Amino acid sequence: MLSRKALIIITIIPILFITAGTSFAAEKYAGEFLNLGAGARPLGMGGSFTAVADDATAAYWNPAGIGGFDQSQITFMHASIFGLDSYDFLNFVQPVSKSSSLGISWIRLGIDEIPITDLQRSGSMSASNRPYITGYMKDTENAVLLSYGRKIRLDVPMGSHRSIGTYIQVGGNFKFIYNAVSGISRNAVGFGGDIGVIWRTSFASEEGKDHAGDLSLGIVVQDFTKTRLFWNTTSSPSHIDVIPRNLKIGAAYLRNLPAIGSKVLLSVDADTRYDLQMRYGLECVLGDVLALRAGLQDSNFTTGAGLHVGFARGESSLNFLIDYAFLSHELGNTHRISLLTKF
Repeated sequence: MLSRKALIIITIIPILFITAGTSFAAEKYAGEFLNLGAGARPLGMGGSFTAVADDATAAYWNPAGIGGFDQSQITFMHASIFGLDSYDFLNFVQPVSKSSSLGISWIRLGIDEIPITDLQRSGSMSASNRPYITGYMKDTENAVLLSYGRKIRLDVPMGSHRSIGTYIQVGGNFKFIYNAVSGISRNAVGFGGDIGVIWRTSFASEEGKDHAGDLSLGIVVQDFTKTRLFWNTTSSPSHIDVIPRNLKIGAAYLRNLPAIGSKVLLSVDADTRYDLQMRYGLECVLGDVLALRAGLQDSNFTTGAGLHVGFARGESSLNFLIDYAFLSHELGNTHRISLLTKF
């Protein structure tokens, strides 16, 4: 019987070479590391964040969401996926006006010490001609995202009364990708982009005085130009991987519960990268301090929690949001922890 770790290695290594541009590469798996998610909060909600996109991780999920930020934000996440690789996400979003923001994000996936083997002598492998390790190689995949988002306010009547506020957010990413496989001297470079839009409206209470809730609809097209990765292979012309275009559509509803000082957020996404995949998310925020989350990503269950700590001095404030997510998967469960700072 193969051990669980051996089964994971057997599954993961071919995927690495698929994304590394080998001859048996399947186009739809190119750039697979870009699908691992960003931020423990969205991941705890099943990755259903296309229409939510209300913090710095929006640069990853839907760049339209960074439009209209009133504070600078920094996010950091580090995780070990299946105990074999290191995954990092770091980003910074800076408002440049009351209605627009710029962002920069770095995504990195790395697997170290992948064995390179050879047989003791020429011929077929056998009990007397076993493979031995001649060295190690490392697979590293990087992406840098440059983001812009803008909020455009609208005045749209909603039923028998006017909404508190209705606006559209638009945004996009320019992405640079660099992959390298040391030990066999292979690397790839690619460029691509994402575009997104979010429509949001806020509802007043029945008395027409208080903020009762928000409804939002979001659309994002990732790799809308079909991002191409150009490898320095020995073949002529060089091998090219193509990251397929992905359309994501989402909806979210936030309901304030002033009687208990809480709010509830429900979200749903449809992701078309691999046929149709549905994602569902739930977040309950208690007193703007503690958040509890749950989600469903296709058939995989997710859950999480968050803690908000804030400090105010005069008109300025400093906020820390510490989030945790648990993700179930057939290859093994994973844990994500992220820190988001607003200042």
